[in-house]
Amino acid sequence: MNNQPIIPGPFEGKTYTLYGRNRTSSRYYQIIAGLADQVLEKNSNLRDVILALQKFSRKKRVLEKKSNAMEDSTLLSYLMHLLNEPLNEFTEKADKHVKNLMFTQLWDRRLGTTRKQYHLYMLEIELTNRINSEKFRDAEKKIALLPYCLRDFKVVCRAAPDHFDYQCRHCSANCYQNRLSRFLLENQIDAYIWMGADIKKNTSQWTEDHKKAGILGIACIPELVWGMRKCQKYNIPVVGLPLDANRCMRWMGNFNENSVNFEMLEKLVRRDVHAINP
Repeated sequence: MNNQPIIPGPFEGKTYTLYGRNRTSSRYYQIIAGLADQVLEKNSNLRDVILALQKFSRKKRVLEKKSNAMEDSTLLSYLMHLLNEPLNEFTEKADKHVKNLMFTQLWDRRLGTTRKQYHLYMLEIELTNRINSEKFRDAEKKIALLPYCLRDFKVVCRAAPDHFDYQCRHCSANCYQNRLSRFLLENQIDAYIWMGADIKKNTSQWTEDHKKAGILGIACIPELVWGMRKCQKYNIPVVGLPLDANRCMRWMGNFNENSVNFEMLEKLVRRDVHAINP
């Protein structure tokens, strides 16, 4: 990608970092792709695996039991044994964070995401991207929903509402929103800073106009899974790219600079870009 923003990573998140113990997040994507391949060797039906992941990830109490005491599910036990060790380095802070939450905060399911839930979410995002990537690229109307926390916090953001949601006004050369938005527009994807737009209402209008709609989401892992599931509920082809760490006000009490893996973004958007080589 031309003009990639230079971000002084690696970044530590409140509960996870896709950098792990590395200088980039590329190794994470190599690992999660390899794990997905292993899962599909045993269970070739992508949709069934995704539905199982969604079911299991909702059962926090079951996940926290010892593996030999889990509910009678061979697939769940297999997934826990497969995912936990290779993904642990990316989620080292998750369980400590949950333990330190106040009682009132535990009602926020995304804020209370446990380490094992993160691992299931990571696999779900990877598999959902595999099942939806071609449909997304074939969509007549494509939009990207970007998080507010990728803006340049050293300047006053001039993003303003458009007909769908807020859009970047390209006011800072060092802003991730700026560079992401420009790249996406170059690839015929309308980029918006998601501030609460009604996804169902807007995509319904596109359908009425005989346009196939597709959505690319960028967010921290719990937020991204929530949004991708919502799009699936509305039968919208959705792909997602997780932030390299969760560093916004929701998690840390203030906003901190953040990043995404641009190579993976290109893979999601362009047909001629292959996966990161192992």
